[in-house]
Amino acid sequence: MGASIRRMCSDPPDGWSADAIPTHADGGIWTILNAWRIGRRRLSRLIRDDPPDLIHIHAATRFSWARKQACIHITQKVGIPTIVHLHSGDFDQFTESWLGWPSRSIRKELKRTSVYPVVLTQQWKEWIESLGIDGAYVMSNPYRNDILHTPPEKRDRFRLLMVGRGNNSKGHRIAIDAVNQLNKFGIKAHLDILGPSHKEIPTTGNGISVHGWVERRRLEEISAKAGLLLVPSTHEGMPLVVLDALASGLPCLVSTTSAEFIGKGGRVVDSLESSAWADAIQSIIEADDEWRRMCQEAPLAVQGLDSESNRIQWGELYDSIMQSDSRLGN
Repeated sequence: MGASIRRMCSDPPDGWSADAIPTHADGGIWTILNAWRIGRRRLSRLIRDDPPDLIHIHAATRFSWARKQACIHITQKVGIPTIVHLHSGDFDQFTESWLGWPSRSIRKELKRTSVYPVVLTQQWKEWIESLGIDGAYVMSNPYRNDILHTPPEKRDRFRLLMVGRGNNSKGHRIAIDAVNQLNKFGIKAHLDILGPSHKEIPTTGNGISVHGWVERRRLEEISAKAGLLLVPSTHEGMPLVVLDALASGLPCLVSTTSAEFIGKGGRVVDSLESSAWADAIQSIIEADDEWRRMCQEAPLAVQGLDSESNRIQWGELYDSIMQSDSRLGN
């Protein structure tokens, strides 16, 4: 979410200028609360002294949503058109928590007259419609604009890759168990895990390397050697690691949470059982022609999801809101 905000502020759509007001800071509870206090004050002062034409609120779940709900109240008191951009991959689970308050709150805020909900995927649009919220826009995040393409001749299809936080939802244990099963049966696959530390993933097995967080250059070196990206996540908002991999020519094996983006550049595993993932990995890495076809098809799956196309799409949405919002000029 932070990367999206920085990118949109540094390179806004034609005819638009943008600035950001943070409402969160890393640190302890007092640091977080102080950042929220300062951010709310800055937003109120901006609206009073130099009201913007449009406000774009980026929201996730839990305390992020509580903060952004308050921001929506501030913007709607004066009728400024407000985009509410939902980034998190667990809004569906969030709405079922806290005795149903998130569901009621999201429904109330996103149905306001001058509030325009934006979600990352068609799947999330269908979910938000199930809450009774119609008219959400789907705006996928773009892949990185500095992605380097690596041809299959330079890749090792027996070398697997995972990239992401050490969160249980990312499914590291599924991938680790699958690779251990393959190696047990004599299939010499190797798994590189980037992101989590050894403390977060204390036990792995032969043929598995836990690198922790690495610099961009090292990430690109490891990714360029990989033959298959594994994404066995239980939920995702917008899997940028999948988009980046596809753009680079790296096929992806994903759970159903990322199925919308794969096209012919990979495969979807319907199960979260490690044995199903082991079978899927084996079927890909032992079929050289099929794997090479996936490498060639991978960049085609993300056509139109580059940064420039995304910038143009946001400009079209901003302009259409300014032309149609019923409260403008009141």
